Amino acid sequence: MKLTPIIAVLALVCVGACIFNGCRPVWQYDHLEQRARKVVTAPELQSWAINLLARHPAPNTGLKRSELGADFPRQLLDLAPRLGPYICVYEWEDTNQPPCVHLYWGSGMLGAAGFEVGPTNFVSLQPGHAWQPGVYFYRR
Repeated sequence: MKLTPIIAVLALVCVGACIFNGCRPVWQYDHLEQRARKVVTAPELQSWAINLLARHPAPNTGLKRSELGADFPRQLLDLAPRLGPYICVYEWEDTNQPPCVHLYWGSGMLGAAGFEVGPTNFVSLQPGHAWQPGVYFYRR
């Protein structure tokens, strides 16, 4: 029995697994909005963000998912787990702009993509589009 074909097949499987493992986060990032639409609605995101703003009024603070406990849309955790999500409560210097929650995924190589969510009178300044008034998806 020759070991060369078996070793070649094992090496090919290992290389394929490494490529799959390396490319999967990129694919998840590229399809973030489509996958998010399947698991969460704009009203669910807005309700969560409004409640978060009421409980964490400190402006411009990043929050860890572990700090939120059960109060986080769990269905978002599997969208791109190696790239986020990251959460930040943001208050604008312009007092006419209501506070919002940034919920995003990203890396230094890919950039950032995610949601800016606030009350219905919130208007995002990010280059993106509205899911509904107060809920915006962006990619930069």
